[in-house]
Amino acid sequence: MHRFKNPAVACSFGKDSMVVLHMVRQHCKAVKVLWNNTLVEYPDTYRFARQIIDEWKLDCIEAKPKVTFWEIVDKYGFPIHARNSKGQKQLAAYKCCDELKKKPTKAALRDIDCDLYFTGLTRHESRLREFSARRYGDFFYSKKWGHWKCHPLLNWTNDDIWEYITRFELPYNPLYDKNEVSIDGGIRTGCWPCTQAIKYGKLEHLRLYYPKLFNLLVVKKKLGETIINIRIEKYKNIKSRSADYMRNLTYKELSLEKTLSMHPCFFDRL
Repeated sequence: MHRFKNPAVACSFGKDSMVVLHMVRQHCKAVKVLWNNTLVEYPDTYRFARQIIDEWKLDCIEAKPKVTFWEIVDKYGFPIHARNSKGQKQLAAYKCCDELKKKPTKAALRDIDCDLYFTGLTRHESRLREFSARRYGDFFYSKKWGHWKCHPLLNWTNDDIWEYITRFELPYNPLYDKNEVSIDGGIRTGCWPCTQAIKYGKLEHLRLYYPKLFNLLVVKKKLGETIINIRIEKYKNIKSRSADYMRNLTYKELSLEKTLSMHPCFFDRL
């Protein structure tokens, strides 16, 4: 680490990045911290981030996108599916990740001339990360990003993470005490309106713990209408799902508010 001039730690203020941040700070208290604020983080994350930045006196760079999540939705629709039935990337999902995360992060790292970037990436979080782990390992030079990358937790499990947090009595994001959804084996504390996580129970989580955010997303931003339309299209040619098809047609004729008052969990899964 000492041969690098401008190391930085990625910190989303989730449990994994808190562990990495704690590890790196044992060797360099003055290390720069990059927080990619997508502008749609959970309220808990904002409160926790401000608390840690202040208490740990972090040299924190806060990267923000130039395009908002809602502008992406207005232009491309909700990023519900990462890929279509042919395996092609869906534009809304691609734009969401690129505009809210990749571009702000790259710009911030370029501004500080980062030459070593620590992340809390773990291989179990997705198949893509598993493939990347096999190909590059936990420490490598990225030509695409123009700096070295280090993933100290690459081979860690969730149990390993929590054992470290308990051992060193690290504070953690209170979202983990609210039964946040588990995606591919990992608990996520990312963007609260992420529609790719609907199949994992994202909307049920919002409905139970953040009713105002649930109402904003499902009713005001009309995600509920989108979900009903997707179901109608999905079931209309499947004879064995004719009852589901008719049920969705019935709900479409009602207002979202009325549907929610009758059957609030109808939108919990897609």
